[in-house]
Amino acid sequence: MIVKHENTDLDPSYLSTYYGLMMKVAAVIFDLDGTLTKPYLDFNRIREEIGSVQGPLLEAMEKMTPKDRRRAEDILHRHEREAAENSELNPGVWELLRELKKQDRRLGIVTRNRRGSVQRVCQIHDLVFEGITCREDGPAKPDPFAVLHVCEQLNVAPEESMVVGDYLFDLQSARRAGAKCVLYRSQDHSWGHEEEADYVIDHFNELLTLIADIENGKR
Repeated sequence: MIVKHENTDLDPSYLSTYYGLMMKVAAVIFDLDGTLTKPYLDFNRIREEIGSVQGPLLEAMEKMTPKDRRRAEDILHRHEREAAENSELNPGVWELLRELKKQDRRLGIVTRNRRGSVQRVCQIHDLVFEGITCREDGPAKPDPFAVLHVCEQLNVAPEESMVVGDYLFDLQSARRAGAKCVLYRSQDHSWGHEEEADYVIDHFNELLTLIADIENGKR
């Protein structure tokens, strides 16, 4: 089910959609874990193994002593390697990516994951993306840097881009960068963030219709 949320933030993508102006979706940028792939990383388990960690993991690790941070990174890397090796694509992902490529749209990934794990997922599932931004590249989501950086790689303007993710940080990063944001509502933690999204989908077979409607001024 495609849902449009009327958000009053005065960003270009919102205004163009609101007033029915036709827009080009030149690039579609995806989150990885929980969006392209079925959720595997158990962050509560990772926090328990590290110990004394509250809130978002990467931000908590920045405040650790060098010794504690190295230990935490080792634990996180191990979980990320395991997640990559056991990754499964969400339903409809392969078909969607194939069709987007046929339509000559640029494809990107924006993730808080490390590059090695992303490359392994792409290798296992034979996925090709023209732009990838990982946590090694700069400030992680919800900072807008991640979306802006991948847009530079794809040579597209943020307002011509659509970010699809399953979590609040995906939506915040996209909106702060000036891109359209789509909530992929696939699991419990996705629910409750609908008001932060421009659009909400429950299955990837809805995304092509959504893009066509946007470009035809229907949404």
